[in-house]
Amino acid sequence: MTPFGTLFIDRLDQLIDDNLDDPLFSIDTVCQELAISRSQLHRALKNQTTLSTSLYVRQRRLLKAKDLLLNTDLRVSEIGDRVGFSNHQNFSTYFTEGFSVSPSEFRKNHSYPQPVETPLAPDPAPVPTVTPEPLPARQATPRQRWRMIGLGLLFVSGLGVVGWFWVRATNSPAPAKPATTSLAVLPFTNLGPANTNPACEGIMDDVHTSMAHLKNLRVIALSSSDQYRNTKKSIWQIGDELRVANVLKGSVLQTDDQVQIKVELIRTSDDIRVWGHTYRGAYRDLFSLTDRIVGEVAAQLKLPLGLSASEGLTQPTNLKGGPAARPNAARPNAARPNAARTQNPDAYNALLQGRHLLISRQNADMVAGITRFDRALALDSTFAEAHALKAVAYHLLVGSGKSTNEELNRLTEANALKAIRLDPTNSTAYSVLGSMYYTTYQWQASENAYRIALQHNPNDAQANYWYSLLLRTMGRSNEAVQYSTQAIALDPLHPIMMGGHIVNCTYAGRFDLARAGIETGRVLFDDSFSYQLAKAIYWMAQADYNRAVAAFEQAQLLNPDDKGQTPVILYCEAKRGNRPKAIRFLRELTATTPRADYERAVVYAGLNQADSSLYFLKKAADSGYLYRDTKAMPVFKPYHAHPVFRAVMRRFGLPEK
Repeated sequence: MTPFGTLFIDRLDQLIDDNLDDPLFSIDTVCQELAISRSQLHRALKNQTTLSTSLYVRQRRLLKAKDLLLNTDLRVSEIGDRVGFSNHQNFSTYFTEGFSVSPSEFRKNHSYPQPVETPLAPDPAPVPTVTPEPLPARQATPRQRWRMIGLGLLFVSGLGVVGWFWVRATNSPAPAKPATTSLAVLPFTNLGPANTNPACEGIMDDVHTSMAHLKNLRVIALSSSDQYRNTKKSIWQIGDELRVANVLKGSVLQTDDQVQIKVELIRTSDDIRVWGHTYRGAYRDLFSLTDRIVGEVAAQLKLPLGLSASEGLTQPTNLKGGPAARPNAARPNAARPNAARTQNPDAYNALLQGRHLLISRQNADMVAGITRFDRALALDSTFAEAHALKAVAYHLLVGSGKSTNEELNRLTEANALKAIRLDPTNSTAYSVLGSMYYTTYQWQASENAYRIALQHNPNDAQANYWYSLLLRTMGRSNEAVQYSTQAIALDPLHPIMMGGHIVNCTYAGRFDLARAGIETGRVLFDDSFSYQLAKAIYWMAQADYNRAVAAFEQAQLLNPDDKGQTPVILYCEAKRGNRPKAIRFLRELTATTPRADYERAVVYAGLNQADSSLYFLKKAADSGYLYRDTKAMPVFKPYHAHPVFRAVMRRFGLPEK
């Protein structure tokens, strides 16, 4: 390293150390303090260390965190704060990547017992002769020691990453080919009056949906990127938190029948604007404008853009037949075909309104959403996505009492198939079919639907997540972990997906990954019902029933309307010695439904009464009911080899072993 390089690194190190606990410390601050431009800073640091600015800063913070873990008794979250990671998820993730172990495990592995004092011997031994030691070599300065440690850690972590990828490549197939780059579409800013907000949201949504259909591009789900609406966080921070290489920012101004769309593509590693353009045209032509945006962004990312139809994809007539092609089957890099959307802006606005209503999952909103989708179809009867979302609404109404479940399932399937006939690449339609077939125990049809959905849109976080639940039910736990990992990579701020991923890891016996997920979610999702439920299942699998009950009770506080976990709580109560409470529940359970019989089976398992548990499990199954995680959950694990349990699995077409 040249003298200038050494001086530059020394100044940068001192600046980072002086701002170590400031999570808002940014590249702008570095540039201002060092009197250097962004591009000069980036080039200089690359020349001296081969690292980008953000990676160099992160590395120095992690080394300090390691020191604090070894030499202080601060909590892990406090250490994260002290080294500038306000987001505990990121601190845990980056530390694990850098040192191949989570912060808590690192501390545990490097904590040594203190020496125990022993009484003095009555007759002290003679003092041995000590040969004088040679003078020590010249000691390295603290800064030099940090440099040597850093280089060693980079080498070791590099070997760890290579080893991890080698193990993964040789032991299990990935659900999809790795993306060559990644993108988050941040919420567009509406520069016009409030009544033009739907137009702004619609344009952003159309750009996002089309980008998500590009091959070799990982696109973050809107449910996560929407968390940065009106944010004060820097592009650098957003890139770190979402773990994306690029963000797309935009603004929309609609005046009368004209629209102006300004977009910028920004590289997150150095917060440099690599491309930007302003588009103007008639509002009725907004879809041609968004097509141009997608095409030019794809060109900037060096992604070829074609409009040919997908090849080798299983057609809907095969859904209930043999296995569909694998989700990572090759497909041309095509933007969303025109059949996937309407050319009628009013129909599109009606669809956006309906889709927004689906978010709440409230029955009244589902019905209102169907009304909006019907309006969209009245304006454009060929609008495939309106049929697909109408199918979603009917599917969400199952169990609501608005109609029989059989009729709601029929309407779900009919609307999804209409969407597929209009647009054979509609991943929404295939996904809702997969979910409907899953809830009706049609495992093969469900898997075929999910695979086709993911062939058409590998960036569909929901489809990846739902498919992982099916794989969990079918006893393919390691595959389930792969797909839920993909889901949370696409939608990292979604609490339900994180909770489901923790459960997948638990049921697969990957307790290291489950613990990492729990630690990741501690700050982000601690007030989430799904997250607390996942923690409870983890502790139950560890036979730590005290912690399991505490987490179950916290989940109930967050979602008091959900009584579905009551029998599992009583199972844990019985296991931790509170048998009278479990017995009282059984005495007070007077319902004679298949679901009630299943609940009896769970509680009897907690009381270690295998015959009664298996009797009620079979009784529920004979009436057509099976909880879909029955094989995966720890409750019935001792019975897996029992003929009655195997007969129940066989009845529902699930693996017996």
